[in-house]
Amino acid sequence: MAFITTLAIATGAIDIAYHFAFGLPLTPSGLFFRFLLFFTVAFFMYGLYHIFIYPYHFSPYRNLPAVPNPHWLWGNYVEYGNHHYSQGLDMASKHPGTPFTRFYGVMGMDQIIAETVEANRQILQNHCYKFMKPVSVSRGFKAVIGNGIFFSEGEDHKFQRRLLNPSFAPAHIKTLVPTFMSKIKMMIEIYDQKTANGPAVFTQVPLLSRLALDAIGETSFGVNLHAIDTEDNELVRAYHRLSAPIEEDPMFFYLNSFVPGWRHMPTASNKRMDASKAIFKNACREVLLNRVNDVYERKVEGKDRDLLSILLKDEQHKWTVEEIENQLMTILLAGHETTAGAVSWALLNLARNQEIQDRLRNEIRAAFPGGTKDMTDADQLDALKFLNNVLRETLRHSSPIPLTVREAIEDVYIEGVLITKGTIVQISIEALNKSTELWGPDADVFDPDRWDTPAAKNNTYGMSTFIHGARSCLGRRLAELEIKCILSAFISRFKFEEAVKNQVVPQDFLITCKPSDGLPLKVTRLAEYD
Repeated sequence: MAFITTLAIATGAIDIAYHFAFGLPLTPSGLFFRFLLFFTVAFFMYGLYHIFIYPYHFSPYRNLPAVPNPHWLWGNYVEYGNHHYSQGLDMASKHPGTPFTRFYGVMGMDQIIAETVEANRQILQNHCYKFMKPVSVSRGFKAVIGNGIFFSEGEDHKFQRRLLNPSFAPAHIKTLVPTFMSKIKMMIEIYDQKTANGPAVFTQVPLLSRLALDAIGETSFGVNLHAIDTEDNELVRAYHRLSAPIEEDPMFFYLNSFVPGWRHMPTASNKRMDASKAIFKNACREVLLNRVNDVYERKVEGKDRDLLSILLKDEQHKWTVEEIENQLMTILLAGHETTAGAVSWALLNLARNQEIQDRLRNEIRAAFPGGTKDMTDADQLDALKFLNNVLRETLRHSSPIPLTVREAIEDVYIEGVLITKGTIVQISIEALNKSTELWGPDADVFDPDRWDTPAAKNNTYGMSTFIHGARSCLGRRLAELEIKCILSAFISRFKFEEAVKNQVVPQDFLITCKPSDGLPLKVTRLAEYD
C-alpha cells in the first residue's frame, strides 16, 4: 500500500512537470488522463522489474538456496493451489543445516523459510514480537472472523493472553472431561445408527466437525450450539455460512488478503458475508443476553471459568459486544477446525496401521472396562501411555497445521542472516516435525513408540504443531484432552479401516490441513464392548 501511494505521488509530480515543460492546458481531464497513463506505465515497469530483475539481482536473499520457482507471477504459491505445502521439508532434506532457504512469493516478493531449530527458536521465542502475522493474512481472516486474539499484536496480544489464560489453565481443563464425553456419546449414537446393520463406509470429517464445534462451544463459552443433534438452528447456520467462504470460495479470502478495501466492494461474496454476519451477530446477542445476568450473579471459577464469563466480567477492558463476537468466532473456528482435523488424521493413521489400533484399543479397554461411562477423569486419560504416544505422533506426523507465516516489522539478524523489515518468513511446522536431524531416518514413518526413545527427550521442537514461545497455541491442553477423549471413546467401540486398499486421501489447507474428500472410512461396531 505504501508503494502504491508513493507511486501515485511520484506520478502526479511527473504529470505536473510534464504539463509545465510542454505548456499544455491545465485541465482536470488532461491531468487525470496523463496521470492514468503515467501511473499505468510506471506500475507495469515496476512489475517487470520486481518479477524478472529484483529477485535474481537485488534481493538480499538472492544467494540463499531457493525452492524452484514454478511460475513467473505467482511464484511458489501456485504449488499451494496444487495442494503441495512441503517446500520447507523438501529444502531441509536437500540443504541440511542451512538456517534459511528462499521461497518465491507473488510478483517476486521476498519470502524465506526458517529451516533449522535455532532459526525457528530465534523467531518464535527470542524475537517473538519483532515478527507479526502478515497484514495480508490478517486482513483475509479478519474479513471473516474479526479481530480476535489470533490476530492481535504486541501489547494488545499480551493483554488478551493474560486475560484468557485462566480459561485454559490445566486445573480448569481437567474439569471439562464430562462435558466432552456428553458430546461424544451423542455422536457415538449417530455412529451406532450408521453401523447398526454391519460395517459401513461413510465420511468422518463432517461428523467430527459437528462434534468439535459443539464441544468448543460448550467448554469455551458455555453455549450449547446443538450442532450434533440438529444443524438446523440459527447460530450454527450462521457459523457455517461465515466459515463457508474460506472453504468453498477461497477467492473471497485471497482477494480480501491482497486487495486493500476489497471487503467493501459490492461483490456477491461480500454481500453473502454481510448477510451471514448479521445473522451471526443477532444470534450472538441473544446468547449474550441469556447469559449476562447469570454471569454477573456468580464468581468466575471452577467449571464457570469459560471464556465468555471471563470477557463479560473483565472490568479493565470493558469488552464491547462486537469484540466478544470476534473472540467467539475466532475460538470457534480455530478450535473446532484443529481438533476435527487432528482426529481425522489420527483415524486415518490407525486405519492404515491395524496393529497400532488394536494395541491402543486394548490399553483403553483395560483402563475403562465400563466403556464411555467410566471415562470421566482427566488424570486417568493422561495416564494412558500409548494413547499419549498416539496423540503426539499424530500431531507430529500429520499436523493439522503444516506451516504458518510471520512478517518482520524491523531489521533483525538471525543465524548470520539479515532479515529485513517487511520480509515474510515461513515457519515450516512439517519440516520441524519430520526433521531427520531430530528424529532420524524414519522421521516420515507413523510410529507412536518413537516417543519412548531417547530422541523424544528434551526434543521440544520435534513436535511444533502448536508453535512455541509467547504466541504458542493458547488452547493446546484443551485440544489434546479433547482428542484423547474422542479417540478413547471411538477406538474402544469401533474398528476403523481404509475404505479401499491403499486409499489415497486428497488434502487441502487454509485454516487447517484436512482431508478434502471428507475421509470415507469403513467403520465396524465392536458389539462385544459396550
